[in-house]
Amino acid sequence: MVASVHQVDAELLSSLGVRGVVVDLDDTLLAAGDDALDPSVEAWLAGLKRAGFPVLILSNGERRRVAAFAQQLGIQAMALSGKPFARAFTRALRRLGTPASATAMVGDQLFTDVLGANLAGMRSILVQPLSPGKLPHTRMVRRLERMILRGGVHGRPVHR
Repeated sequence: MVASVHQVDAELLSSLGVRGVVVDLDDTLLAAGDDALDPSVEAWLAGLKRAGFPVLILSNGERRRVAAFAQQLGIQAMALSGKPFARAFTRALRRLGTPASATAMVGDQLFTDVLGANLAGMRSILVQPLSPGKLPHTRMVRRLERMILRGGVHGRPVHR
C-alpha cells in the first residue's frame, strides 16, 4: 500500500522484480469524473516509460474517456475491461508483453484491482483513492475496503 502513484517509482518496481505496469485510471491517476490529468501524473508515467517499463491502463471505465487519456499519455489502454475477472488481466498481460510474475497492477480498489491482479499472479500495489467515488456502489465498497484494511482478516491487519 502506498499513498499515491508517485511512490511507485522505477526503484520500487525493480526491487519487486517488476518489468511491466498495469494501472487503473479513475481514482488512481485522476479523480473519478475529472477531465484533466495533473501534470505530476504525466511526469510520473513519463519517468516509468524512460526507465523502460511498459505501461497499460486497465479500466472498467467508458471507452472514449479511457482512450482519450491513453492517447494523451502515449500508452496502451483497455476500457470496459471486466476487472476483477481473470480474462481482463490475461488480455492486459498479453498486450503488455510481460509475464504475470513480473507485472504490477497499480490501483485504488481492493475488489477490482488488487483481487484481480492477485488472482492472475501479478503483484498488486494499492494506492489511496483520489475521491470517495462517483457512483453509489463505489462509495459503499470503499467503506467495506476501509473496514478490511483497518481490521484485516480475522482481526489481523493487512500487510503494508
